[in-house]
Amino acid sequence: MTSKKDIENALKAFSSNTLSYNAIHLFDTLGYNTIRRQPFEQKNYAYFEEYYLAANTHFNAEKAKVDQWQSIDLLFQLSQEEVNWSKTASAVFEKTIIESYLFFAIQLTAADYSRTDLAQITRELNKVFAMPVMVLFKHGVSITLAVINRRLNKKDAQKDVLEKITLIKDISIENHHRAHIEILFDLSFTEIQRVHKVSNFVELHNAWQKTLDTKALNKKFYKELSHWYFWAIKEVVFPIASFDADDVFNATQNDKVREHNAKNLIRLLTRILFVWFIKEKNLIPDELFDENYIKAHLIKDFAPHKEKNYNTQTQRSEYYRAILQNLFFATLNQTVGKREFRKDKQHRNVTNLMRYESYFKDPQAFLTLVEDKVPFMNGGLFECLDKPDPLLKGKQGGDVILYEDGFSDRPDNPLRVPDYIFF
Repeated sequence: MTSKKDIENALKAFSSNTLSYNAIHLFDTLGYNTIRRQPFEQKNYAYFEEYYLAANTHFNAEKAKVDQWQSIDLLFQLSQEEVNWSKTASAVFEKTIIESYLFFAIQLTAADYSRTDLAQITRELNKVFAMPVMVLFKHGVSITLAVINRRLNKKDAQKDVLEKITLIKDISIENHHRAHIEILFDLSFTEIQRVHKVSNFVELHNAWQKTLDTKALNKKFYKELSHWYFWAIKEVVFPIASFDADDVFNATQNDKVREHNAKNLIRLLTRILFVWFIKEKNLIPDELFDENYIKAHLIKDFAPHKEKNYNTQTQRSEYYRAILQNLFFATLNQTVGKREFRKDKQHRNVTNLMRYESYFKDPQAFLTLVEDKVPFMNGGLFECLDKPDPLLKGKQGGDVILYEDGFSDRPDNPLRVPDYIFF
């Protein structure tokens, strides 16, 4: 039975040993029978050309970028014997016939390739063989899996028409994305069997394509996001106009309060999605999302998981306040070089200086972490919406703040965005 931890370990192994060894280990981990092997004696393009391209006039070496093939190897063949299907394992479905599958591994010289580049190499490789080929590419510190859709030629039943290439691209060997681990788990043989009930190679092929299909992945992503939203909306409280904790906590059934919380949670999601996008561009430190790093280096007594008898009203929302709010309002919305914590009893209403200094083990370490990498984003998305009331003044003539985001050190701040909703 494949586990996600096993998949993570199989990916980490790509940093050492040979590509062929690690690729076979990954497919073994995913539950595929890799016993039918015929590895290349020399794992290079010259060997591949001599033994497979002599009579092939369709393969285009330039499109296949063979000058960038550091190595190539035939990993294994998956046939009826390896999957223990019945004698009807080959099937014709939607003008496709598949009786077995080949698995290749190619190591490329550059670190980064476009989807078009990898798709074109996959297409050229599939021109050589009668059966479809799944390709595992290694490029830089990432791997990519590619599978092609083939259908029978209307005029010549002995030939296939090569159609769409489906990829799971840029799977990091070291810094695994949760989504990539989920997709690889969904590709595991036991999970494919459980979900799709496959009984022949066409059904297996279609299950792979459905699992890797971008539209299906997007649908799954938004479904999970929707589930998270409807769960989280019951857990969060955002301040309304002014701090009155009793009113906010006791009015959770009020339509106006529910609408207010919903609007703020959607805004929070929008900010997080944008932050994640620029994090993927290496503009936000990964450490800010690493639970172990946060616990060890950033937040005091960080315990983000919900426990029995958990008191939500006394939960301090350390992660949202100290990490995310400071990232949103006092980092992304503050010029590089001017980022600092608000001085005690000063700058009370300045919303682009950091708060919650007491939450940190080492406030300066957090400042250094974000200052060294995070850019100033000159836009409205990360502007704090807490504003002075244009009419009201306090007892001593100071501003009365209308709180929307609740970016405040005040002990009566009713803001509640519990750590456990992020972890």
